Amino acid sequence: MKTVEITKESGIPLMGNIAFGIIDRGSSLLQVRPISTCNLSCIFCSTDAGPNSSTHKTGYKIEPNYLIEEVNKIIELKQEDIHVNIDSVGEPASYPDLEYLIKELKKNKKVHFISMQSNGTYFTKDRIDRLEKAGLNRIHLSIHTTDPVQAKILMGIDTYDLKKVLEVAEHISKSKIELLLAPVYLPNINDKDLENIIILSKKLNCKLGIQKYETYKHSRKPKGIKKQNYYKFYKQLEEWEKKHDVKLTYQKGELEIEKSSKVRTTIDIGEKINTPVLEDGWFENQKIVAHNNRNITVKKCSANRGDKINLRIIENKNNIYLAEKI
Repeated sequence: MKTVEITKESGIPLMGNIAFGIIDRGSSLLQVRPISTCNLSCIFCSTDAGPNSSTHKTGYKIEPNYLIEEVNKIIELKQEDIHVNIDSVGEPASYPDLEYLIKELKKNKKVHFISMQSNGTYFTKDRIDRLEKAGLNRIHLSIHTTDPVQAKILMGIDTYDLKKVLEVAEHISKSKIELLLAPVYLPNINDKDLENIIILSKKLNCKLGIQKYETYKHSRKPKGIKKQNYYKFYKQLEEWEKKHDVKLTYQKGELEIEKSSKVRTTIDIGEKINTPVLEDGWFENQKIVAHNNRNITVKKCSANRGDKINLRIIENKNNIYLAEKI
């Protein structure tokens, strides 16, 4: 997989793409995606990330000062204080400038909270200490089993070291960074593991946010899993709550995220554009172009970089733009 470094000079705006940049879904939480690559190939990955990806041949890494500048611009357009969540279609902690990014974003007085997602493999005790000093408030740690053998299977890589990740989890729990364990519930695969993770969360005195297994067009779908509807998912959580005397379900008001106005879309559905290709897209046979301070993914496009193409916008929800050639 090639990795594209996105700089200010690249001409690629940082709003418009699901794989990198800034996503505003109309709340006080702002998603910041500095990198798209991942070191694991989880067998249930919803984005088909990692070394075993069959759909992604291009990854992205954003130059930190460009990202900081653009995040601050978006924050100024929002009326309320902002919770920045550093997440990714891959592994956020693989971003080499993570500590610098957090430290600089925390200088913005409107940023009251910074959280991040991680599989934990890029963490050491020393790096956790640096992240704490930088101002990170919470880590959502993806642990899906407490069994080392099962962990290697679920994570899709033989070198996955569960013992190391659990040691890091314990170190986080003793720091000023809030720890939230965030396993994905895979019915018929890790049911018993989830109960062990509940016990682990009580031992570490940390929060637990069990995620529902979801699939999309390009998601990995392990054999044997039993998909659930939301009724069955929450019913199972309620059973575990009673059995283990632990909180697993949350009301909207408890999530500390408020609705707000969205940053306006700058390109309308149906709008026709003539513009040059800037870079390869996240999926094969896609290209990235730019228009009106947004980047746009063009589907089914084999044009070369620099080629001018005619396109029509077909999606613009949440300022994420898709287009087709015309």
